[in-house]
Amino acid sequence: MNCSRVTELFIDYQDGSLPPDEAAQMRAHLASCPTCQREWSALQEITRKLDQLPPPEPSPRLRENFYAMLETHQRDADAPSPFALAKSRLDRFFEAILPAQPALQFAFALALLAAGIFSGARWLHQPAAVAAPDEKSQKEIADLRAQVNDMGKLVTYSLLQQKSTSDRLSRVLATMDLKSPDRKVLTELVGTLAFDPSVNVRLSAVEALAPHAQEDVVRAGLLAALPRESAPLVQLAMIELLANVREADAAPLFDRLMRDESADKNVRDAAKRALATLRTPLAPAEQNPNAQTKESSRGKTV
Repeated sequence: MNCSRVTELFIDYQDGSLPPDEAAQMRAHLASCPTCQREWSALQEITRKLDQLPPPEPSPRLRENFYAMLETHQRDADAPSPFALAKSRLDRFFEAILPAQPALQFAFALALLAAGIFSGARWLHQPAAVAAPDEKSQKEIADLRAQVNDMGKLVTYSLLQQKSTSDRLSRVLATMDLKSPDRKVLTELVGTLAFDPSVNVRLSAVEALAPHAQEDVVRAGLLAALPRESAPLVQLAMIELLANVREADAAPLFDRLMRDESADKNVRDAAKRALATLRTPLAPAEQNPNAQTKESSRGKTV
């Protein structure tokens, strides 16, 4: 077992999910390889620090807000609905004609879809000369395609989540070698940053996105993922990245984290420094890096 393979299996070895023979090979390799020993010790140190972090404490107003919301919901539920009678009749009607099992419901839906396609092709056949769709129709078609594409991305990410932690981590690390990843790769990295349950995978996703932080999809993903992130290490990485690219829309997020007493102290301090960075005006040379070059060129021309 080589060093690369051992590094890939660190997470599974730590979780105790490796088969006995591979676990024995891991122990033998770690006993004889100083490089892998250092990597393993670093991972253990990160895990230990994460375990020592205090759990987030709920706001004192959480219970009050919860019961107020529950009371409002209960009051709305108890209020008589003018459509209750009609709804109950419709429910009984569909319960009578539709099958109860999900598999049969799916088959019934497919049958209705096939019948609709056949009827449309048989009775609503379009003439040979069809006018080009207007701008509104084209926009509706584009929106529909975008929704289908988004659903496809969600399904893809759901399938990715079924893989082991080491597989997902390896997939993220592989994207770091891409000099110009396409939008699909960046979108998958943003999804990993926002939803992957492993702190190590999310932290690697931030590192993979860092060289492409000027892309709109990356900035939007960072802004959307930061409020839902709870791991201080990942929060620190995202705050630093947004501050480095001077993302103005991140200022409200930094201000909220800076004032959040339940957040980690290091995170609050980093948010304070990042907010100060955003509020500091850029120097003329930073605003227009080509200005000095152009000025020098004009001097030489004169």
